[in-house]
Amino acid sequence: MPLELNIEPRTRIGSRESRRMRREGKVPGVLYGRGGEVSVSISEHHFMTVIGYNPSPGIVKLNMPGDKPVNSIIKEVQWNPVTDRPVHIDFLRVLPSQLVTVPVPVNLEGTPKGALHGGILDQDMHELNITVKASDIPPSISVDVSDLEIGDSIHLSQILLPEGMTVDAASDLVIASVIAPRLIKTETEEEPAGEAETAEAAEGE
Repeated sequence: MPLELNIEPRTRIGSRESRRMRREGKVPGVLYGRGGEVSVSISEHHFMTVIGYNPSPGIVKLNMPGDKPVNSIIKEVQWNPVTDRPVHIDFLRVLPSQLVTVPVPVNLEGTPKGALHGGILDQDMHELNITVKASDIPPSISVDVSDLEIGDSIHLSQILLPEGMTVDAASDLVIASVIAPRLIKTETEEEPAGEAETAEAAEGE
């Protein structure tokens, strides 16, 4: 079952109106795609309760007064960099069978063998832009890293994607790797040569 959101149409637009709406606990947005573009608003509390920070919620059914429910995907959410609250939301109308391109988080699974010997798991890619049917958008892409030794990497070409899903990126793209721990210099190694010689001279006196 798709998630559902209740939205409202808005006729007054502009930055001043958007600021007023946010003070009232509403988030301005737009619904576009087949059928034209409509300015909308949604309760911030309602949006955060149903969607929150989920980057890949799949199809979202939008309920708007006076209209039939609309299947959509959340194309973009703009966040306030200070408060981390949503300030604008773009909804795209879709058909379940329609191909869409969306960002999906990469979820690393397992403990690398190299980590047992002091290696550090480094995740280079945290999300991938995939093209897939709207009805098949996954919550995440799982990548097993349990076989990685120190110095090993796993590339996009090594990931088995579900049938019907494609990624428009270079096949040699590094998803994750296990790196050797950095050597910590001792105080002696970090001490400038001049200071060391001065200390030795003082000890001789």
